Amino acid sequence: MAEKEKSCKVSVLCATYNHEEYLAQTLESFVSQKTDFPFEILVNEDASTDGTREILRRYAEKYPELIRPFYQDENLYSRRINLYDKVLFPEVRGEYIAVCEGDDYWCDEEKLQRQVSFLDAHPDYSACVHNSIGRFSDGSEDRVLFAQDGDRDIPFEQVVQGMSHAFHTSSILARKEFILNPPDYRFVAYAHGFTDYAIGVRLCLEGKVRFLDRCMSVYRIGSNPSAWSNGVNHEYKKLTRFVSGEIAMLKTLLPRLNEEQKAAAEEVILEREYELLYLEGRVDEMVKPPYDRIHRKMGRGRIISTEIKRAFPHLHRLYRKKKGYED
Repeated sequence: MAEKEKSCKVSVLCATYNHEEYLAQTLESFVSQKTDFPFEILVNEDASTDGTREILRRYAEKYPELIRPFYQDENLYSRRINLYDKVLFPEVRGEYIAVCEGDDYWCDEEKLQRQVSFLDAHPDYSACVHNSIGRFSDGSEDRVLFAQDGDRDIPFEQVVQGMSHAFHTSSILARKEFILNPPDYRFVAYAHGFTDYAIGVRLCLEGKVRFLDRCMSVYRIGSNPSAWSNGVNHEYKKLTRFVSGEIAMLKTLLPRLNEEQKAAAEEVILEREYELLYLEGRVDEMVKPPYDRIHRKMGRGRIISTEIKRAFPHLHRLYRKKKGYED
């Protein structure tokens, strides 16, 4: 049987770029999984400029039956090419897909077994996810990312608020048909620099999503300058692109939703539009319908600062110019 035709239960997908400091731990967390089924590890190395490629080569040579590496001569991300669509998705042989970036890792050797056992026993579920630990790369703190309220189903209304309200990408194990052949709103999301939000939404629309309240992965925060988590809260262009992308993705999604789902998504759109007004310094619009209702729910500090900005627009413009905001 040809190598590509060999079947397995799970395809683990990993994208890595300049992860020299972390990749060995990531790959070790994959190969150490204890399962009663075969799985494969597909890793795209996106033309790193550090020692990432050498680490991947070493592991691929040590575990040829598990790891299939893909080496790029040019960085696909910088060319706006989705490496999952272009490189990894066509190579998937597994019934299920797991995802973990090259700077995150799994911290439980039973992760895949627990998730596969659940999905095998529950065909009406599209995915099984779990709790995760957020680890700041400067060592400042670790934190459990989601409320420890026991195992539970994740509703659409929770995911549509954003992935920070639901589960981390490193925890996903999903039926491959709900990861491959992405819908239109996923392409809109990618055009704005993210995909996890669209993936989470799709999983909830295709079936039920089970959350296991067990921390089985670690999300590194601020791991390197190219990481999305490094600077999104501090870079004006990056943040406005992200919020604008969320709005565009959700509006593309609306025709696919029932009335209850649509109402939840439209509320999130309103909140994101309000946030965009705040980022762009359009304070007068923030306090007018339909955004006034959102504004009244903000903290006292936001409300007071908005009134000051409205009362002294000249000083507000000077402040934004000094901060480097582009009006």
